[in-house]
Amino acid sequence: MSSTQNCTAISPTCPVEATVYGYYPNLPANAILAIIFALFHFSNILLGLKFKTWSFSALLALGCIGEAAGYIGRIILHSNPWSNAGFELQICTLIFSPSWLAAAIYVLLKHIILAIGPDFSPIKANLYPYIFIIFDLLSLFLQALGGGVAASSATASGKAAGGKIMLAGIIFQVLTFVFLFVLAAIFAWNVRRNLNIIGQNARYLLYSREFRIFLTGLGIGTMAIFIRCVYRIAELAGGWANSVMRDEVGFIILDGGMCVTAVLALTLAHPGIFFKDMGKVKTIEEKHRERGTEFEFRAPNWR
Repeated sequence: MSSTQNCTAISPTCPVEATVYGYYPNLPANAILAIIFALFHFSNILLGLKFKTWSFSALLALGCIGEAAGYIGRIILHSNPWSNAGFELQICTLIFSPSWLAAAIYVLLKHIILAIGPDFSPIKANLYPYIFIIFDLLSLFLQALGGGVAASSATASGKAAGGKIMLAGIIFQVLTFVFLFVLAAIFAWNVRRNLNIIGQNARYLLYSREFRIFLTGLGIGTMAIFIRCVYRIAELAGGWANSVMRDEVGFIILDGGMCVTAVLALTLAHPGIFFKDMGKVKTIEEKHRERGTEFEFRAPNWR
């Protein structure tokens, strides 16, 4: 490391094989990904303005522009694999931009639960955004901190320390997704076992073609981000310049490809189109309060 730590360009003493990635990033692949994410960025801004899905669209747009910036960083590395600017740009943005995409998913949870039946959720619907976005911000902080340490360090020990911090952040994000899956499974199970007490509007929503398209897109997007996070654990667990990190095909498919899949699914199944009542759904208690009538709670069947 000491013989190459001052390298700034490719030369006989600073070969591409000595860089962290060990290759010239593929120009067409990275340029295409940068363009795709830039297009999705502007598309989600327009969709957010049209359907007034402010939080969801803003978070998705942030994730897309971060991804686009990351692939611009890799284009810089194609020109010069020793570029500190290119490395710092891509390592920071590509590590934490999917956290914005995950946050966009989390803000939808509250509205889905309110629409179908908050009594079937193991925690209050209003708590979902707070819990998961706080978890996501913590994960984002760890990943950004680790990326900054790794990108700014000129020593192997410094880069290794940054990598471990980044790894901790991604592991925490994966555990957050696992917690989400558990809560979603409990909610789905309770709904399934209590279809007889679900309201007419909720029942219509559950069986509507539009809502099922929305849930399919949400499911695909969620799993794509989860797969990407698991891949990143494998990539960082072996330290810098390991064989997984030096496999660009694997990176393009399991990082870039999964993020494109997530953004594509969430955009095509946009809640403004397929979940039009999002944000307009009132709980049963709120409806009774407006009418001045008492609400009689009917406990769901948890058995």
